[in-house]
Amino acid sequence: MSTAAVKERTSSNEDFGSKKGILERVDGRRSDEIIIAFCGPVGCNLTDVVRTIRSQFEEYGYTTEHIKISDIIKSHFKEHGLPTEHASLSLDSLTGTERYTALQDLGNALRKKFDAKILAALAMAKVAANRHIYQQKSNTKKPPKTVYLIDQLKHPEEVELFKLVYGNIFYLVGVLSPQNVRFNHLTRTERISGHDAQFLIERDRNESHATHGQKLEKTVQLADYFIRNNQDNISNLFNPCQRFVALVHGKNGVTPTRDESGMYAAYSASLKSACLSRQVGAAIANKEGSVISLGWNDVPKFGGGLYTSDSTNDQRCIYHGGKCYNDIHKNRLISDIVNIVSSEVEVPPEIRDKLSRLIQKETRAGSIIEFSRAIHAEMEAILGLARSQGNSTDSCVLYTTTFPCHNCARHIIAAGIKRVVYIEPYEKSLALDLHEDAISTDENVSNKTLFETFSGVSPSKYASFFVARGDRKDREGLAIDLIKTDAKHIGVEYLGMV
Repeated sequence: MSTAAVKERTSSNEDFGSKKGILERVDGRRSDEIIIAFCGPVGCNLTDVVRTIRSQFEEYGYTTEHIKISDIIKSHFKEHGLPTEHASLSLDSLTGTERYTALQDLGNALRKKFDAKILAALAMAKVAANRHIYQQKSNTKKPPKTVYLIDQLKHPEEVELFKLVYGNIFYLVGVLSPQNVRFNHLTRTERISGHDAQFLIERDRNESHATHGQKLEKTVQLADYFIRNNQDNISNLFNPCQRFVALVHGKNGVTPTRDESGMYAAYSASLKSACLSRQVGAAIANKEGSVISLGWNDVPKFGGGLYTSDSTNDQRCIYHGGKCYNDIHKNRLISDIVNIVSSEVEVPPEIRDKLSRLIQKETRAGSIIEFSRAIHAEMEAILGLARSQGNSTDSCVLYTTTFPCHNCARHIIAAGIKRVVYIEPYEKSLALDLHEDAISTDENVSNKTLFETFSGVSPSKYASFFVARGDRKDREGLAIDLIKTDAKHIGVEYLGMV
């Protein structure tokens, strides 16, 4: 090795060995890519949201790539041929109900043939291909400042794969609209019949008969940021989309809204639940937005309140027999129904088992909560105020991580609560059917309790979005604001070191 080469290598090693050299080398490997996937129920008009967020990222100097899962599905079957039952389809001319149904069928066929994550994997392959093209054009190993917009995910395992592969540079945006708004969009804008629109909405929500089917209801709850699209005016999407992009870049001075703080409190409360079915949390805020009561679903104890980890004699179900009493008594009820039917009509044992499963899955008998030992989160939050002094539920806002059951709903109405905010996007309970005189999902309707989908930062992202990063003021005490084109996103991932 020549003397010059030795000196160059020694100099390089010294530079790498220095603190500045290491930090510069590591920072040079920081990814400038962001992967944003969208999910939303059919009819929520996701197109306007994607377009608005795309324009916001372009203001920050990003190149944007829009990857549509529907195009990936069509491209795959154009190359490999359609299944026999869909052989007559013309994929480029599909419209209306036929388009939705065909794409749902074909997406399910891919999941069934390969894996529930297959559409996510194909979208990732497209990201990798685009990245390779950019690298060739720019003659560099590091991909340029790019945002990939994945439109859209419908299965929780797809989200799981994206989070596993992309880590901190991946965000899921959930777009929510009331069911009546989505129904109107499908019937009026897309000219789909009422019957077909309702079928598409239910199918999209949860295809319970197939593990490879769409599971939008579970998928959207994994979102990092929720946007409510009431479809009244596209300009109303600008502020929430602009705020999301600002949060992704750690813009100074962006703090939680009342709803975000209230829902975070509800989520925090849910973590105290040891219920074997699911964890639910609720928080009640007064007119000023201050949280005055918390609740979670668990077993009540003598003297008031619920058992907790601090209880001397913890009698929650996990420690009281280690079983769900609601499931046990519900299964006994279903078994009694099957036995009564079998006593009137001779039913073979294998049909009995099938009948039991059908009753469990296809009727409300499978959703009975009558036999649970746990009190619901919303009820505990209300009762918490009843046990205290100086507080009232009148005109308060209740935040809950899931849509209230109809039993809780009637108590919410009677308590005088003005507004209910929930994350779960579908009205599963009978609350709206039984109390349509007192509940509305339309914010323009007065003299009714408003049940509204949550909008804003998900509780799971609350800390990472709102924690202060770096200096918030300069040496002169002036607030530091970011320059959009120079801003770096808060999610940090590094390319492999060489």
